[in-house]
Amino acid sequence: MGKLSFAAVIPAAGNSGRMGSQKVSMPYGNGSGFAEHLTNCFSVYGCHPVVLIVNENFDLATLQAENLIIVVNRHVEKGRSHSIHLGLQHVPEGSACFIHNIDNPFPESAVLNGLLTAVPSDGYAVPVYLGRGGHPVLLGCGMADLLRSQRDLADFRQALQGFTKVEVPCADEHILWNINTPEEYQRFIRYTQPKTG
Repeated sequence: MGKLSFAAVIPAAGNSGRMGSQKVSMPYGNGSGFAEHLTNCFSVYGCHPVVLIVNENFDLATLQAENLIIVVNRHVEKGRSHSIHLGLQHVPEGSACFIHNIDNPFPESAVLNGLLTAVPSDGYAVPVYLGRGGHPVLLGCGMADLLRSQRDLADFRQALQGFTKVEVPCADEHILWNINTPEEYQRFIRYTQPKTG
């Protein structure tokens, strides 16, 4: 059996109403924005390609990389599931695919390794911390191929219910983090800033 190939799809086209600003452009705190940080993390990990889905307000010139494909979702009213489906169109046939939201700031290699080890071809794997599912979700290659071939993807969560789910126990609570509000963003910045004194 050959080495498993895998890609990453990062849906980031939402209007970020609760945040009050575009999450895709938020400063990460290390000199880059969320989009640059996350796409770089998945690219360095070995995902090929990394697909970022944005809305029409995103300045495409701000982010360019050899392994990165940026897709514009012109129908953001269709929601995250439509963005995921658009992204899957750029995932090579026979590749597993990480689905990682723009507001989940910690794609840790140990978690990604565990998912790749456990994912079935015809199902998906989810990291679990203390009984709670986190991010990212990893679609097996067969499942990714099937979802990509569908005409559209009306509800990603509902689509998952028709496939085999493998839960991967994880000791890292970061898989549960979501940055949805200014308060959660400030918590994230405090957490990631170097401690002084």
